[in-house]
Amino acid sequence: MNKTKKILLIAAIVLVVVLVISGVVWRIKATQKPAFLAKLLSGGNTGAYYVVFVQTGNGATSYYGHIIDSDRETVTLSQPGYIDVQPAAKEGEQPQISFRQMKDDFFKPLPEIKIYKNNIVFVQELSVDSPIISAYKNIK
Repeated sequence: MNKTKKILLIAAIVLVVVLVISGVVWRIKATQKPAFLAKLLSGGNTGAYYVVFVQTGNGATSYYGHIIDSDRETVTLSQPGYIDVQPAAKEGEQPQISFRQMKDDFFKPLPEIKIYKNNIVFVQELSVDSPIISAYKNIK
């Protein structure tokens, strides 16, 4: 085999390898699966915030944050937060509504929460102009 054919063969092999790797990376970023590789490729989090509406034993609640992992049984939410509604102090006043992160609660939980999928009613991505995303940006 002459030198030109060897160089063309090596170039073709390198091109195929680059195309395959690019396709795999693109697919991981597009589907966010497997989650650990998507997290690694995106530099820590996907950037998207979600609301996870959860059915509890005596009602329902919503948690907000980044979905960083999902398996057969659980969804892991990073930087979980919730809406805190304090009743009005006086008759005729409006209740106080604020956004709180769970890490700021009295018992100081870690900044991740695992939620069992059988308790999840729905998951919704928040739009970039959501007041929740603004609240996260103001906290940081």
